[in-house]
Amino acid sequence: MPDSTAKPNNPPEEKILANYLEELPGIVWRINVVNNEITFLNKYAASPEGERIRAVLQNPQIPQEVIVPKDREQFRYCHQLIRSRRRTACSFRVRSETGPVKWFKLMGMPDPVHPQCSIGILLDISDHAETILKAMGSPRLSAKIDMMADPVLLVRFVDRTVHLANQAARQFLGYDDQTLAQMTLQDLLRHNPDTDLYQIYESLIFSDHWNGDLLITDAHGKSHLCTARIQAISRQEDNLLWMTLSHHNNCTACKGLPVRGNEAVSAKFSNASLRRCASVRTLLKAMLRALPKGAPTSALLLSRIFINENFVAVTGVGAPFEKDPEDFAHPYEGSIAESIVRFKQPNHVVAETSKSIKAIDWALFIPRGIRSYYAQPFYEDDILTYVLIFCSTEPDSYDPDAEAPLLPLHGEFLVNLDRCLKKKR
Repeated sequence: MPDSTAKPNNPPEEKILANYLEELPGIVWRINVVNNEITFLNKYAASPEGERIRAVLQNPQIPQEVIVPKDREQFRYCHQLIRSRRRTACSFRVRSETGPVKWFKLMGMPDPVHPQCSIGILLDISDHAETILKAMGSPRLSAKIDMMADPVLLVRFVDRTVHLANQAARQFLGYDDQTLAQMTLQDLLRHNPDTDLYQIYESLIFSDHWNGDLLITDAHGKSHLCTARIQAISRQEDNLLWMTLSHHNNCTACKGLPVRGNEAVSAKFSNASLRRCASVRTLLKAMLRALPKGAPTSALLLSRIFINENFVAVTGVGAPFEKDPEDFAHPYEGSIAESIVRFKQPNHVVAETSKSIKAIDWALFIPRGIRSYYAQPFYEDDILTYVLIFCSTEPDSYDPDAEAPLLPLHGEFLVNLDRCLKKKR
């Protein structure tokens, strides 16, 4: 008679897949683009500096420290496409602690099983790269762009004519080589408003690069919505525009799994405590005191959002933030607010910051020991104005599907916040 207490065996195909991932000569990863979390799917070290290389994918500060300066922008753009669930690939060089430069190839694609994730691999290609470079000497520009997986066009700046296109671009656009050589950038972008094109050229003149969405017209007259990265470069006395394209992927953001119930208001708390507050800090401290005994929240943050000025002003209370100044500024790009606006989230919950790839988590939360948080947005005239963030030094402290912590106090909090800010002015 079979043992009823025996654990069920995993399906054979899962064992085969797990063994296969462990045999791959690269770091296999999955990134949840909504929760901004990364999971490593195998234990491959990628070199004696395995942990350092893994950190390139996770900590936004590390690429600026270890990737060769000329390759940082290409890596940043590739990583941006991964976070947008787009198919992409790039090669870059990393300074190793032992001295020599190492070559890596990063490849990513939308996860076909998890609609909120991208999946991919980071390969150490140092041996292959050195062999190719020795064989090619200084590679021609046409050979360089053909190494790119995404469509790439090189356009002469002086007359906007197409100078070169890689194989991926020729396949995507459907033009033959002769026709493509006679085309201009205006032909390819003819379905975009003139005002957008003027903004592109202004940006290229004053900052040498432009990022954004464009409609690209193919040989059949169809317009494809793409994310474009355009950068001005010089090559043998020619001023060129390097234009990299990536198709848009529409993906559905999924809610996280429930983890814990959120805090209600302490029975001993009175709304009068909020009305007596004379500053934003004292107001936040009063909200912190409103939590019931045993609640995992150990700190509160108020983030004031200034989207047009591209920054957020953060004020915190509680032990983790007691030494921080009031209205400490952080970039809007990479912030919690940007995630809320981009994905139209009713709240933003991070269950484990150590898995995060978001810049604000590494700049603000992780150094202060915050392991999880619940961010509640507030709007004025449909514009995100404030984000109130409940912070815990324990992981998995908040349930994204439950009501927000201290929900009954939110209305009174906003009224008194407005009063304190007016008084401050």
